[in-house]
Amino acid sequence: MMSKSLILLFIAVLFLNACAEKKQVKRTPITNEGRYAIEQDLAPDSPDFDVTTLEQWNIQSEPKSRYGNHSPYVVFGKTYYLADTKKDFEQTGTASWYGKKFHGHTTSNMEIFDMYKFTAAHRTLPLPSYVEVTNLENNKKVIVRVNDRGPFKSKRIIDLSWAAAKALGYDKKGLANVHIKLLHPSDQKDETPQTANTPPKQEGMKFLQVGAFSQQKHALNIASELSNITLLPVHVTTTMASSPLFRVRIGPLTEDLNIIDIIQKVHNRGFNNTKMIVD
Repeated sequence: MMSKSLILLFIAVLFLNACAEKKQVKRTPITNEGRYAIEQDLAPDSPDFDVTTLEQWNIQSEPKSRYGNHSPYVVFGKTYYLADTKKDFEQTGTASWYGKKFHGHTTSNMEIFDMYKFTAAHRTLPLPSYVEVTNLENNKKVIVRVNDRGPFKSKRIIDLSWAAAKALGYDKKGLANVHIKLLHPSDQKDETPQTANTPPKQEGMKFLQVGAFSQQKHALNIASELSNITLLPVHVTTTMASSPLFRVRIGPLTEDLNIIDIIQKVHNRGFNNTKMIVD
């Protein structure tokens, strides 16, 4: 028969193992829930996740993503032009963060947003690009890879992933006063291959082409109007011809969107010659 002391020791070991399991902080898994299944954005299920264990970016030259780099593009009636990454680029202003609501959904360049990676959304920096972000309140720094567009509904200059916000110490506060600086491959001596994230092969995406117009100003005005109606990015692209046309396209369109509803809104504005384009 097992002695009383051995029984007590066995119970103590089980108790310690149970406590150890409770202390493990796991990542929130990616699910198939729709982007709008969560009304308000949230931190991960385990906000005590140790972001110091996450891989850092190796800054390297990357070709521009096939998607998310149209210039100009229009959102909420405002026109944006991409910045020239060959020049120095710095900004100071307010940063926000995004997390669980967008976890697992596509970014503007059709990668998958992961709130546990050091990434960011910016309105005019080409996708992808690398930015050093400094929290001016505590001087903490983090390097992020810009692979998304935004924020558009405020005066904030950049929207960081939850992990990046936690690394800067403002994940619970929500907003921070930051300075951002565009980095170039020459800014980092060690140019070993990037391991933190390899962009997936990009497949053809759907766009709704509203029309092609001879005047760029007219095309931009239409894009501005449609962005207010659809609440989606609207791009103006130029055809390669001796007499170029300026195409107005909405998208890319994802499975999260009700495409029929978007087409109806466009038709209600008198644009009846729309067509789906796979690019």
